[in-house]
Amino acid sequence: MQSSAPALAQMADDEQHSATELVEVLHHCNAVRASADYRMLQAASLIHEEREQDHLVRLAAELGEESTSLADLERLAIRAAAGENPRARFGPTGLEAAIAEVGAALTVPPARAREFIEAGSVLRHQLPFTGATLGSGRIDLPRFLVVVRRTALCTPEILDQLDKDIATAIESREPMSMTRFTTMIDTLIAKIDPAAVRRQREQVDADRNISVRPDRHTPGQSRIGGALPAEQAAAVDARLAAMAASVHPDDPRTAGQRRADALVALASGAGRLACQCGTCTDDGDSDAVGEVVGEPDVTTGQDEPENDATATDIAVTGESEISGEQTDDPTPSADTVTTDCATRPTFHIVVNLSTLLGHDDDPAFLDGQGVIDADAARALVAEARRCYITAESANRAHVDRYAPSKKLADLIRAGELCCSFPGCNNRAYHADIDHSVPHAEGGATDERNLKPLCRFHHRIKTFATGWRDYQDPLGTVFFQSPTGHTYLGNAFTGRDLFGSLSRSTRPPDDPARQRIDTIRTKRSASVKRADKRAMDRWNEQNPPPF
Repeated sequence: MQSSAPALAQMADDEQHSATELVEVLHHCNAVRASADYRMLQAASLIHEEREQDHLVRLAAELGEESTSLADLERLAIRAAAGENPRARFGPTGLEAAIAEVGAALTVPPARAREFIEAGSVLRHQLPFTGATLGSGRIDLPRFLVVVRRTALCTPEILDQLDKDIATAIESREPMSMTRFTTMIDTLIAKIDPAAVRRQREQVDADRNISVRPDRHTPGQSRIGGALPAEQAAAVDARLAAMAASVHPDDPRTAGQRRADALVALASGAGRLACQCGTCTDDGDSDAVGEVVGEPDVTTGQDEPENDATATDIAVTGESEISGEQTDDPTPSADTVTTDCATRPTFHIVVNLSTLLGHDDDPAFLDGQGVIDADAARALVAEARRCYITAESANRAHVDRYAPSKKLADLIRAGELCCSFPGCNNRAYHADIDHSVPHAEGGATDERNLKPLCRFHHRIKTFATGWRDYQDPLGTVFFQSPTGHTYLGNAFTGRDLFGSLSRSTRPPDDPARQRIDTIRTKRSASVKRADKRAMDRWNEQNPPPF
């Protein structure tokens, strides 16, 4: 074991540093950790290779083979399949031996050790350029493991090109939240290897399951886990959220408790969650799960501005995108809680209109879940009502007021994937619409001055001392911390995923654009005058009849 004395000395020095210097320490430690993780994965892979060689030597000796090269592995496997069982005599394979050794060294369970060994092999042999971004600190271990899992079903022949494209995308962009990073990787895979998307769809459908197990740590408590295709998981999540939000404001349960009770209610066959506020309890209307009122339709869409829980609209934004908006009001008034519509779920999709029409199979984005394939998007949107929105129509409705119009809010959220604060993964459709330049200071309520911020980061930006933000005309959002460090908040956005949302030109009031427009206007006017003079001369020289 290495001595910890140097680290302890550095920790003592850190106590004398300012906050600005300590932020630099955080940046340094993050990069060093990523470099150490790169070396750890490589070491795990090398241990595996050595243990596989050891296993082959033992196999060859037992089966009477003179050669111990990897080329003989297939022949040994054939002999084993014919009735010989080397495992019975020699125990674990090379991989199993490596898993035990890596797990003991890192104090991790076998599944985690195997994940490290696999990631180390991918880092060395399949995605070396992407692995180099981990070694240089451009990404961290969790993000590299995302790349490993996402590319597992890709065609081996295209991994070389995919590796280069992923590495280029990482190197050319600032660090980003996990939601944005995962979406970027999925987008590249869908573009380069569409067949992998279909294979992934089949895999996640085959792997669906739900498990209920006793909690090992808390007596009398159980844990529910499972895996579902993204669109099915979104439907379950939306249903639970809608049921949890359908009770009266005075219901004493937390949001988490209401979601848990909603799941029990669904399992019992109820279509709504019984309220437990004092009024409902006094009226005798708070049985365990409430009466069964029939299953409301599970639809995809958006809430109306008045938080109408029954709305199932879909808004098509940009030139060819579909999106939705949901205002996050978890406590409706007593008058709005009804048994037939209060638990109607809502979730939000952004997808090319051309995809819905079957002209292409570009991926879609499901808020809170990530990229989904075209077939899943078409199935989700099939029964929804749609409200088509373009950038022109959204900005045309602009008025000088604080709250953006519904169309404009839809457009802003469709252009982002999550909260625009650095590193935040909170959903765009559960976020506030924030003015980069405050409205009270003359900030416009338009596309170039609005962005989604979750409530926590909205409050930080507005009230915490020292935080500043800036949004350029193309939608890029920067944040400056109290220590003076500047971070890019939206390194990958919905505008990267959906091209028609991209702001490819500067706004009309941009100084550079105004100057060129003025030059071109003067030039055009001069040409028109010269043309008019030429026509006048010709008419003078050729009076009628010609």
